[in-house]
Amino acid sequence: MGPTRRTIWLFLLCLFFVRFGTSQEIPQQGLALLPDNSAFTISKNVDEVNLILSVTDSKGRFVSDLTADELRLLDNHQAPGKWNYFQARTNLPLRVILAVDISSSIRERFRFEQQAASGFLKHVLRPETDEAGVVAFGSEVKDKTASMTSDIAMLNAAINALRPDGETAMYDAIIDSCHKLHESRGRVPMRPIIILVTDGADTASKATLRQAQEAATRSEAVIFALDANVVSEKNSKGRQVLERLTRSTGGFILPAREKSELKDSFAKIEKVLRNQYALGYPPPDLVANGSFRTIEVTSRRRRLTVHTREGYYAPRN
Repeated sequence: MGPTRRTIWLFLLCLFFVRFGTSQEIPQQGLALLPDNSAFTISKNVDEVNLILSVTDSKGRFVSDLTADELRLLDNHQAPGKWNYFQARTNLPLRVILAVDISSSIRERFRFEQQAASGFLKHVLRPETDEAGVVAFGSEVKDKTASMTSDIAMLNAAINALRPDGETAMYDAIIDSCHKLHESRGRVPMRPIIILVTDGADTASKATLRQAQEAATRSEAVIFALDANVVSEKNSKGRQVLERLTRSTGGFILPAREKSELKDSFAKIEKVLRNQYALGYPPPDLVANGSFRTIEVTSRRRRLTVHTREGYYAPRN
């Protein structure tokens, strides 16, 4: 091999190591920094906690340019020794359960709820990447899609087939939705989402609010609640329940009393999903005893609020 050709090969070899040997890892942290809309695959480990975060400023605007160094994380009041990966504007696959209240109390709003829900799924779901399912709850829970799917036509058919009737078994619907999300999970981390369209007033569930919250925690689902309470019921029991469910999972409660509000709220959820962060880390001093472990994430930037789930349950031996 002549000197010129040898020089070219050495140059190409150096480029290879620069591009693939160092692009994902910061030696001092052992952290894989994944670029926006990265095509890299993140593998889910048994001893790894995977978090989805949303960050807002003092005016409620979403912040999508934070770095890993600008976040503080405590797991069970201890800082993890490292993070395995961090990704801003994450493109991890979505698994969305649309859980719709079909009780008699929402009859007047039902048609525009169907239209808004169909439009949302059409805009948000990416073919061959994201999947959704439809769950209806009145006096009992009805799974309207046998399995999670990215088929928009099938999802629209399920939404359009809904008919208002009966009471409200919301807690049971949340638990069924969490089971459905859990069944759809693989080894690759995903973003499990439950969108509740309801006034939050449960009248028919066999399960309790506590059991619904535990199911959401175990499934790692973020709950967005589209609050259908009337304006005069801002502090109703139903709204308080929705606030508890959303806050503990890192989600949001949004107004959905009128057609314009519902459309705007679905648009806000879409914006949230486009501005999320994903990170994974090995939990410090993990004991496989099934206990609840708290998660606290804050920003080093002033006046920012980090929204994420409040904790998780350790595995059992």
